[in-house]
Amino acid sequence: MADNPAESRRIIAAQSREDRGPQGPDSDIQVTALLVLESVVRYYVQATGKIDEQQVRTLLEQTFPGEPLMETFIDKYIAQGKQLGEQRGEAKILLRLIERKFGPPSETVRHRITEADSETLLEWSDRILEARSLDEVLH
Repeated sequence: MADNPAESRRIIAAQSREDRGPQGPDSDIQVTALLVLESVVRYYVQATGKIDEQQVRTLLEQTFPGEPLMETFIDKYIAQGKQLGEQRGEAKILLRLIERKFGPPSETVRHRITEADSETLLEWSDRILEARSLDEVLH
């Protein structure tokens, strides 16, 4: 771990380019995830004193880049972020369609839609095409 956070970002970004090729959105997310992980480890080392930086370095040197566990960890959170973004987009579109067809939805309806899962949102989106009332869409 570098002592300077800016230096850490530079090193991690350079390593990411070497390991994964040109940077893209997923690469940027992985660099951010690594920086967060470094901050957590640094805090733990400094706050608890239960492990020193040299021990952390030794452990990290034993973990080579691309180890399946780390990829799985990072990929899991990237996938969750993408799913949440898609769900928010689906809810936003459905709310817009409801407003255009039936007028502004109540706060209760807005909350119900923004909390719904993707499958339910898609079902409601299909129903809105032929529904004559908001009640027909949501039930």
